[in-house]
Amino acid sequence: MLESGISTGPSSKSDEVTSPPVMITREEILARLNDPSLLLVNVMPKETFADGHIPRSLNLPLSEVETKARQLFADVGRELVIYCGGPT
Repeated sequence: MLESGISTGPSSKSDEVTSPPVMITREEILARLNDPSLLLVNVMPKETFADGHIPRSLNLPLSEVETKARQLFADVGRELVIYCGGPT
């Protein structure tokens, strides 16, 4: 199972979430691979991502999340699914 949630983007407060994270199954992700509102993010190191990942997912190593997430995920209307493993 993977966690999914929707961020509201920058605000005067710390990062707010419009809904609490929810769990999503592998089957649900596979069924939604072509859904443009879904953004899959793999937080494993680049080498691990290169060895295998869910199709159409982006790689943002956990060590880079704090510095790069806002620029990569500017579209706050997309649902993010963050995962840390391969396509198995």
